[in-house]
This record gives sequence, structure tokens and C-alpha cells, in this order.
Amino acid sequence: MEELPKQEKKELLEQQQEHEKLSSEEHKLLKENDREKQGFSRDLFVGQTDAQRVKDLEDLLKRLQADFDNFRKQNEKERQELLKLGSAAFILKLLPVVDELEHAVVESKKHDAKEFVALETTYKNFMKVLEAEGVREMKCIGENFDPYKHEAIKSEPSDLPEHKIISVLKKGYYIHEHMLRHAIVIISSGRQEVGGSKPEARR
Repeated sequence: MEELPKQEKKELLEQQQEHEKLSSEEHKLLKENDREKQGFSRDLFVGQTDAQRVKDLEDLLKRLQADFDNFRKQNEKERQELLKLGSAAFILKLLPVVDELEHAVVESKKHDAKEFVALETTYKNFMKVLEAEGVREMKCIGENFDPYKHEAIKSEPSDLPEHKIISVLKKGYYIHEHMLRHAIVIISSGRQEVGGSKPEARR
């Protein structure tokens, strides 16, 4: 086998030494990095007594526990809100059935006592189920008209002051603290005008 010239041998040797040097430096840095990682937690408590370390660890644990509890509570709150919204959408679809059942109860009372009792019992049981889901009826008669809760289709003269609700055509409902359905109402336009003018207010 033909020998390499001296110059090429020298260059090859220098390259090999340089490579070994770089490998050695890299290995050293990796080892130092590992030692730093291993000693990181210990360095946090350098200069502290065992009692201080224990106290700091207990405080850290309490903070982590508090953060986790807050996260769990927030997560549960969001889950409950989603469940409420889901049930609200379903219950809203049931309200026309409630309206029809109420109408049937009123009509049966006029004609058939046995049918009335059966329908009324069914209606009451149905409403108990809805109440258990957080549904409650909106009280309207005699209340001030509120466009955020009521939809007025007309006004009529009455003994009540203006803008008071005198009749409910379709009931409104809440679910928990949220509006489920607006009430459709008739509001008062005030007392009947006499001789083309409203009665004068008392002085």
C-alpha cells in the first residue's frame, strides 16, 4: 500500500486531533448541563436550613394546590354553563307544548270535569319537571312594561296607569338567572278618556 506524503499525513493528524478536541468539549458541556439540571432544585434552597426548606416547599405546595383548585372550579363552572345552555335550548322547544297544555286545561274545565282533572295533573307534573331544571314563570300582571322582558302587541284603556301590564297572551319564562322566553302582553294606555280628553290629575 502506497504511503501518504508527509504533508498529507500531518494535515490528517491535525484534523483528527481537532475532531477529538471538539468531541471532548461537547461531552464536557453535556455533562455540566446534566449536573446543572440535577442541582437546580437544590440550588433554590442554597443557604437555607432544613426547616426553611420544608416551609418553602409547603408554601409552594399550597400555591400549586390553590391554583389547581381554582382551575377545577373554573372548569366546573364552564361545564355547568354549557349544560344550562344545552338544557335551555331543549326546554325552549318544549314551551309551545306547555302553552297548548295550559289551553287544554282551561277548555276542559268548561266542558268535562274528569278530563280537566287528568289534564291539570299532567300539567302540574310537567311544570314540576321544568322547575327542577331551573325554569320559572315570569310574573307580569300589574308590572311595568320592560322591553327587555316583554313584547307588547297593543295597549288598551284600563284603571291601571300607563305602561302597566294588564293582560298576558303568552307567558314568559326564566331559566336560572337567564331569560328563556319573552312574555307577549297587552299594556295599559291609562284611564278611558271622557269627552275626548283624559281626566285631569288631582291637585
